[in-house]
Amino acid sequence: MGIVERQEQLASFATALAECQAGRGRLLAVTGSLASGKTTLLRVFTERAAAAGLHVIRATGARTERELPLSLVNQFCHDFPFEIFNGNRAELVREVHSTAMRHGQRSAVPGSQLATMLHKASVTLLTASERKPVVVVVDDLHHVDPLSLHSLLYLVRRIRNARILVVVSGGDLVEPTDPQLYAELMELASENHLTLPPLSRRGVGELLAEALGDQPCDALVDACARASGGNPLLIRTLITDLQNSGGFTVDREGPILPARAYTSAVRRYVERCDPLTRRVLAAAALFDRCPPAGPLTLARLAEVDIEAARRALSSLESSGLVSGGWLPDLRARQAVLDHLPTAALTNLHLRAAQLLYEEGSAPLPVARHLLAAGWAPDWASPVLSAAAEALLGTGDTELAVALLRLAHDGARDDVERAALKVALFQAEWRTDPAAAGYRLGQLADAARAGRLSVAARVATAHGLLWLGHTAEAAEVLDGLAGLEADAEQRAEIRFFTVWARFTHPGLLGDEPEEPQVPRCSADNVVNTRDALAHALETVLAKGPNSAAVVAAERALPRFTLRGSGMASHAAALTILVYADHLETATLWADRLLAQAGERRATSWQAMLTAIRADISLRSGQLADAQRYAEDALGMMSRESWATAVGVPLSTLLLAHTARGQLDQAGRLLDQPVPDAMFETVWGLHYLRARGCYYLQTGRAAAGLDDFTTCGDLMARWNFDLPALVPWRVHAAHAHLELNQPEKARALAESQLTQLGQEPSRTKAAALRVLAAAGPLAQRPTLLREAAEMLRACGDRLELAHTLADLSQAQRSSGDFHRARMTVRRAWDLAGDCQADALRRRLLPDVDDTVLESADDTDTEALNSLSDAERRVAALAAQGSTNRQIANKLFVTVSTVEQHLTKVYRKLNVTRRADLLVKLGPRISNIA
Repeated sequence: MGIVERQEQLASFATALAECQAGRGRLLAVTGSLASGKTTLLRVFTERAAAAGLHVIRATGARTERELPLSLVNQFCHDFPFEIFNGNRAELVREVHSTAMRHGQRSAVPGSQLATMLHKASVTLLTASERKPVVVVVDDLHHVDPLSLHSLLYLVRRIRNARILVVVSGGDLVEPTDPQLYAELMELASENHLTLPPLSRRGVGELLAEALGDQPCDALVDACARASGGNPLLIRTLITDLQNSGGFTVDREGPILPARAYTSAVRRYVERCDPLTRRVLAAAALFDRCPPAGPLTLARLAEVDIEAARRALSSLESSGLVSGGWLPDLRARQAVLDHLPTAALTNLHLRAAQLLYEEGSAPLPVARHLLAAGWAPDWASPVLSAAAEALLGTGDTELAVALLRLAHDGARDDVERAALKVALFQAEWRTDPAAAGYRLGQLADAARAGRLSVAARVATAHGLLWLGHTAEAAEVLDGLAGLEADAEQRAEIRFFTVWARFTHPGLLGDEPEEPQVPRCSADNVVNTRDALAHALETVLAKGPNSAAVVAAERALPRFTLRGSGMASHAAALTILVYADHLETATLWADRLLAQAGERRATSWQAMLTAIRADISLRSGQLADAQRYAEDALGMMSRESWATAVGVPLSTLLLAHTARGQLDQAGRLLDQPVPDAMFETVWGLHYLRARGCYYLQTGRAAAGLDDFTTCGDLMARWNFDLPALVPWRVHAAHAHLELNQPEKARALAESQLTQLGQEPSRTKAAALRVLAAAGPLAQRPTLLREAAEMLRACGDRLELAHTLADLSQAQRSSGDFHRARMTVRRAWDLAGDCQADALRRRLLPDVDDTVLESADDTDTEALNSLSDAERRVAALAAQGSTNRQIANKLFVTVSTVEQHLTKVYRKLNVTRRADLLVKLGPRISNIA
């Protein structure tokens, strides 16, 4: 590659060359940072001098020859042309060699002998320059031995009126062999001193263009400029690496990936630095962009004085390797640190950690140095724990666990060690509950010994329950009851006790007869967790109500996804789901899923995805329910799911069954499940799902057995909650299949007596069974009432089944026109839900000609609606009141009423209920 941005230096050399030829000798010095292109520039100087007819004598200082006397003069002698010595070159070489040998053996060299030798060599050069101008080129002057420096000084002082040009180069970051002689030489060249600055961005672009054969893109130029700092050697190595990688591609931000050539150059760079600079460079290599390291920090870390650190840092920055007190490229930092012995590197990291800690740095940089050193001093545990907490917030669980393990190893006492075990357990639980579970035995022992806080005991009990260790969990929970705790801790204990009573109903015996009212604090504020516990107690005792829903909605934004907070979110979502507030539950489940994904907390993602699957199932979105359930099962192993595997597995079973995919459902039932699951609420879900599969496959007796088992367990646990598992409704369906309508009717009536006056999906399902078991004349009324409830709560699948039953009742009553309209609506809803099993049941009753005609008529009527009328019709069909529609569309109630009047006329309907039947599945595409 050619010379870039060195025109000024070349011009100065041309001037010096002309002066030399005119008989005005001089010393020309070229200085710059390491690898700034000095050697390349001297090579160009040499070539131009030789081309101009001058005789060139070359010599180079070398690190390995710093102690070799007269190494420079020896090189000169061998480069002298034979003719300028008049045949006496061999004699001069012998004198130089003899002097060097005596000096190297530490023998005294007589001053007269040395002076004679220097005089003879200088006179020979001066005489030769009279015949032909001479250029003496010395590269890496800083490595030249002291005796050679002395000889060079002797010559330089005598060339003022000779045709001799002496050109030397020296580096900034290397200690000269004799600083005094070196400085004296540089002083003599003060008027002819050429400094090589880093290349500008334009210069970097020129080098890239030369290598590419074309103009590089701005991103590539910027990336190379940042990585090299304008250092020519580093730029050339980057180009080599880019060429070896097969291209010059950069990403959106323009970084490049230095490879072998670049790192090799950095290693050579480090080797050429003096020890002091190397220490400062190693200190700088420990830091990344944040926090930036200033001269004082680097001086303390490198154990040098501040001025020396400033000088070294200035030279390093001019070299392009260091920028703002740090090395921008990770590979460069590693190449620098690789030169340090292991013990020295460990001590350097420990000093860096101590220094940053004393300066009040953020925990994470301190923790990284401690981890690199593999050692935690007495003060380190809080810092490591805080850094791990920050990493968990960003999803870097692996590094957080490593920091917590280091803190655990350096814990000061058993109490601190136990707290760190809990933190480790919770961090590992995020990604693999089964792997984290091996710590539970130690944590249970620590709880018995009284070394765990309230929060730690709650986390331990939660893990024990999840993995099916109910006896140990009960012991830990019993220990919580006797603890002295503040208001916050009491709320946490109460919440977890209620949650454990919900997930494992038989664990703690009978639940309280009446929910405990949340206590207010001194400033009359109710603790959020206490309020959520009260809401969950209300659901368990009386079923979901509006107050419980409000408490759940208030709790969701106040808890963060951390530690045992997942239980609080699961409880709040459970309340919303059981209260049929599916839209709100969906909104929050999706929001929490996004947060769990950002934190890369696999176990949280899996549980939230399972809840999301249940919401989709209850909404009649079978394909979504199946997808979410499959995703949830795939996120963790069965060992990690443990007893909670019943949540996604039950949803997937029900989705497959409703979609008519009975083979897939059967294969799921072939998979073993933990026996401990049947001691949990998730076991009830599984029994219900298996029973529904048996019903669908014609084994009603087996299904009835599963449903009654649910009832027996719920009765034994004093946990008969229809919103959770309406086992009576399912058992009634089984009795209908077994041709036992009276038993079915009794179960349906019993279910209805347990429900309040408020409409719900469970009440609608019970009305549907009651209609099937009752007289034909009562069926349409009961089924229409059930359909109205299902439209309000958004259960499209149960609505499809209800409409299917209604169409049969209408057909049996002779109302064929309404039967055709109703069966079409049931058919459309079943298709929208992808409920293929229901569609197969309806197929014999579907008249394609009538459906096509009705579809064409409805499509034409729908097209006649304006955009505003379409939006109002969609919201009204979905159950919104006129005022709710007005609020959503930002119009007046009067405007809504006017739109509805026009909609009724155009669609030929008289009430809201007919809108849903008339518009069919098009509603989802209208608003």
